[in-house]
Amino acid sequence: MVKKWIVMSVIAVALVVGCVLEYRFVNGSFDSLHSELVEFKMQIDENSEQIDTEENIGAIEKVHEKWHKEINVLKSLIWHTGLKDIEIGLARIKTYTEENDYTEASAELTSLIDYVQHYSDDFDLSLSNLF
Repeated sequence: MVKKWIVMSVIAVALVVGCVLEYRFVNGSFDSLHSELVEFKMQIDENSEQIDTEENIGAIEKVHEKWHKEINVLKSLIWHTGLKDIEIGLARIKTYTEENDYTEASAELTSLIDYVQHYSDDFDLSLSNLF
């Protein structure tokens, strides 16, 4: 009887530890993307007349490449559809930046920043997400 309780306790602890580690990785990835997008938005807001500079294009490409590396692990942990929407949003922002379309780039950035924030809220650490 004691062995069963020990085994069940070990399984419960392993489950909680796994959930905490997953939570930290997923939310860390989203928090990092969120801060990079906010930083990029401030960068293009500085000169809204000409956002197609090499610096801006390089910055959004860097954000996209970093996210693309993180997405490989995230795909094994969370829904693919949300990740696909983020990928599409990043591609649109890059295109609008290259086309010097500040209005569309800014709107897409604002939308993606909000989406990333709400999407990461779905993975908050709570009892309902543990079990």
